Amino acid sequence: MTTTFKDLLKKEGPILGLYLQSADPFVVEAAKAAGFDFVRIDNEHVLYDYSQIKELVRVAILLDMPCQVRVCDLTDVTKLLDAGVTGIVVPDVNTVERAREAVRVTKYAPLGERGMYPLQPPVGRYLSAAGFDNFADYVKVANEIVTLTVQIEDIKAKPYLDEIISMAGIDMISSGKADISQSIGKPGQTTAPEVVEFEKLLLSKALEHGKTPLMKGDSPAFIKEMMGLGEKAFTCGPDEVIIADAFKSYAESLRKI
Repeated sequence: MTTTFKDLLKKEGPILGLYLQSADPFVVEAAKAAGFDFVRIDNEHVLYDYSQIKELVRVAILLDMPCQVRVCDLTDVTKLLDAGVTGIVVPDVNTVERAREAVRVTKYAPLGERGMYPLQPPVGRYLSAAGFDNFADYVKVANEIVTLTVQIEDIKAKPYLDEIISMAGIDMISSGKADISQSIGKPGQTTAPEVVEFEKLLLSKALEHGKTPLMKGDSPAFIKEMMGLGEKAFTCGPDEVIIADAFKSYAESLRKI
């Protein structure tokens, strides 16, 4: 069997996922070699095409690395899952109705109505790698293998948090600091007290309802603080920022002669 997100959560220490903005599959290989636990492809804010995403996912599968994709449209979910993606991240889940629709397209019955297409070649490759003999066996456990993360990014969602977060089929709860800051009238002020307070509320509600909080880990200090509150999984990056910082640091070190 291949590694799932739920397998990762059994590990000790923080679970770290690299936030991908670049399209080169080498970055997935480098992330695996560096010790990252999973990758998240940002198809909401980054101008990827499907062929690029397909290659990133293919390499992640070959490396036994769980792969999330943040979608820009729920109509993308079916084809991404059929390509072997094991995690869907849906942004702007600030209403109960959007949460229900996210579950509907991501999970098979009885939780949802994910489209079935057992003849899709990428699914066949994934099933083989995962140790399944046939599609019917995969369907029985697909709702456990495929994780749905919802991003709650607006304080207007506050009255609906319990209903959204407790919803069957939702596995992970995430936030969006920038959009939250905009929703409180302080756009870009991601460390504003109201943003921090709302993120901590999301964290506590996720744990209360038995869901996995998955926040962006900006620093070792932040990760340590959040782990003290019960969080374990974090996204880091994005990769292009890490690479640019590493180049800068490397060049500066060479000039110290």
